[in-house]
Amino acid sequence: MIYFNTDINMSLGEDIYAALRSGRFPHSVIIEGGSGSKRMSLSKGIAQALVCSSDESPCGVCPHCRKAAAGIHPDIELCEEDKKGNFTANTARDIVNSVSIIPNEADSKVYILTLTGEMSPVSQNILLKTLEEPPKYAFFIIACPSAADLLDTVISRSRVFSLGEQESEPDEEESSKALETACLIAKAIVADSEFDIVREASVFEKDKKLFADTLPVLDEIIVEAMKVKATGIRCERFGGTADTLGLRLTLARLEKLEKATRELKSGLENNRNYNLLITRLCTLFRANT
Repeated sequence: MIYFNTDINMSLGEDIYAALRSGRFPHSVIIEGGSGSKRMSLSKGIAQALVCSSDESPCGVCPHCRKAAAGIHPDIELCEEDKKGNFTANTARDIVNSVSIIPNEADSKVYILTLTGEMSPVSQNILLKTLEEPPKYAFFIIACPSAADLLDTVISRSRVFSLGEQESEPDEEESSKALETACLIAKAIVADSEFDIVREASVFEKDKKLFADTLPVLDEIIVEAMKVKATGIRCERFGGTADTLGLRLTLARLEKLEKATRELKSGLENNRNYNLLITRLCTLFRANT
């Protein structure tokens, strides 16, 4: 399952969902590890869930979710480092001053603090009182390489969600290739001939990394297709590929495909026979099955 459009550990995703739906989500959380893009994607997904007006947040279809997904929700503030890579004391003070202002539209107000390095003790101490006693509507998401870079007093007032070991940012060319390949695989699922999937999967025979990079993107496409099927709302991502799957396949078929993708990803991570994994992909994803 893709949580918040982010390929993360299933148990972590379930922990976050459980915290959100308990109605007692921590007012301050730290997202550490992984790559900067993964931390940001998860942070934005959690922020969307916090402003969502549905009981099953994030629903993805309410006005709050739509604005959050588009990056224009007035109650989600992105607080970043300056050009020199410093999260300045002035930025911290701006956050403290802003917190006293009630949300514009949603019931919650979310601050995403993004770090690429360490935040100075001065900036952290400025935020400390607010993190300790925030208004009931205010939430803080600190996305950083490692929680160990933060003061113990900040950590003690936050819940830490770890994405695992720190990762470098994916190569742009490799990411583009994975997206292109995932879209081709997805389109082959609804092709007239079952041989289309065999042809598209042939690129994996000599490129194991491409296979690993493609599976999470393919899972995202299928999850978006499930949303299209369930809500009838078109997906703006993936060049219409998710729409095509959502319109052509049943929800039950999409659920089987999503499960199959997760199984393939797990098999790759556990070093199962690589050629058999490619064969299994072709078998599970072939047209009209």
